[in-house]
Amino acid sequence: MAAWLLTISKDYPQHWEYAKEHGLWDLITARGIKAGDVIYYWQSGASLLGKVRALRDAYAIDAEKVTPGPWDDWPGSEDKPYVQRFPLEVLAGEAAEQPRWHDVAAATGLSKNPTFVRTLTAEQQAIMDGYLGGAPSPQQSLSDAQRERVFADLDEDLRVRRLQLVALRQGQPRFRSDLLRAYGGRCAITGTAVESVLEAAHISPHKGGHTNEVWNGMLLRADIHTLFDLFLITVEVDSMRVRVSPALSNSEYESLEGVTVNLPGRLDEQPLAEAFAGHNESCDWL
Repeated sequence: MAAWLLTISKDYPQHWEYAKEHGLWDLITARGIKAGDVIYYWQSGASLLGKVRALRDAYAIDAEKVTPGPWDDWPGSEDKPYVQRFPLEVLAGEAAEQPRWHDVAAATGLSKNPTFVRTLTAEQQAIMDGYLGGAPSPQQSLSDAQRERVFADLDEDLRVRRLQLVALRQGQPRFRSDLLRAYGGRCAITGTAVESVLEAAHISPHKGGHTNEVWNGMLLRADIHTLFDLFLITVEVDSMRVRVSPALSNSEYESLEGVTVNLPGRLDEQPLAEAFAGHNESCDWL
């Protein structure tokens, strides 16, 4: 999954609030934003606004086929028509202590003047997460009415629906803290030790506080967590080895096939086989 930094024009500071309210973002230039990609927002001349995750690939806006939405009357749309749209979930809000762009540029190696859109490396993403407080904030949920409006013009897509469920989960700091300790601060599949990109993944879907147990979770890098929730990656019960969907063939994730999962040392903290069995059953390619 890719990470992006998007700069909002100083002429339209209200766009970030609209994005949070409606769960949508429109682009004036087509970009390769995909479902699961992370986007950071910077307000030109002001501050680091927050971090979101795309819930679907950015798709072309066709005035004849797309249900009219909140963007249609936004300031600036008459001068710069929007050509692409993607639904989003908010992962983190505005940082308590705002960095200056000069400091961000110095730390990340990005240009001295923020440009509209650029991609970020994993290292640059970790630095941006640091400004936002490191660990993900509780995720924003969309109301039923907002969700109906956002997805009214989307085809029925079970994977998108799965991501909607991800968006509705509340953040569980204790659950994440327990998994960080149990897995030694490393992704169970990739071994990544950059804490700011590690997330608490439920094996059996989150259904309240009683499911926030270490034996029902894994510590996963953010992109691996997304693929796991989309049933594109799973862990085989008998071997405790990673299985990768054929849909990821010829991608960098193909190399994870057969990797042995790094499990906690304590038996009572290791994932239950029953939880993985349920996840396996949802992988129709397995």
